[in-house]
Amino acid sequence: MKKLPILILIPHSSVFVPNQIKQKMLISDFDIKNHSDIATEEIFNIKNAQIIKSKISRLVVDVNRAPDDLEMECRLCVDGAVVRTTPDGKKIYKSPPSINEINKRIETYHYNFHNKVENIIKKENIKFIIDGHSMWSIRPSELKGPSSKRPDICIGNRDFTSCTRQQTYFIKNFLESLNYSIVINIPYKGKYDLGYHCHRRNLPGIQIEINRKLYLNEKTLTVNKKIIKKLNKEMEELTEKIYNKFL
Repeated sequence: MKKLPILILIPHSSVFVPNQIKQKMLISDFDIKNHSDIATEEIFNIKNAQIIKSKISRLVVDVNRAPDDLEMECRLCVDGAVVRTTPDGKKIYKSPPSINEINKRIETYHYNFHNKVENIIKKENIKFIIDGHSMWSIRPSELKGPSSKRPDICIGNRDFTSCTRQQTYFIKNFLESLNYSIVINIPYKGKYDLGYHCHRRNLPGIQIEINRKLYLNEKTLTVNKKIIKKLNKEMEELTEKIYNKFL
């Protein structure tokens, strides 16, 4: 079956941490899983689209941040390609990685992920990107932004620079027709994935952040398989509709 010219990116689903890095960490396996986008590899497993998943935990290196975004060089931070502190305020390392270690992670994992993205965009003549994520139901303590409960789904387009208003509202209206509450660009607008591969290249794309409360017990991290299957079918239908409407 020929796949649609749509690329699904799943940058935060992995919980893999190399042993030599895990030995230097203070956080637990539960913390690592909690800070992954749990089940997004299933929700965004769109069979008729191209898919690229990151193979490394975002707590090792975040492929959805600019590779030169190294704020931790000068202060503790919870955002950037490599971070010292989790978004809920937990110190990650016994002692922080050196700049050489950080650069090695970026070269090994970050560049590899985005080289794959670039190659498949060219090889498969990709016409649209969907960047698939999940979000905590309430803002983690160390992140900026509103602390109120979040919508069911946030769609991000980097302030209407990664895709058109028409495309954005088409997606919004479809998701609202499924009885989800939808907000655009709040709390997440989209980061490096959309900024590099869409905004700079006039390749349209959207970020979709699904509230974990829809399918996950956030205290135990137990997932509802039935809801995950439902979300997956809805994302497949959305992908088809984007293709039929715009591509």
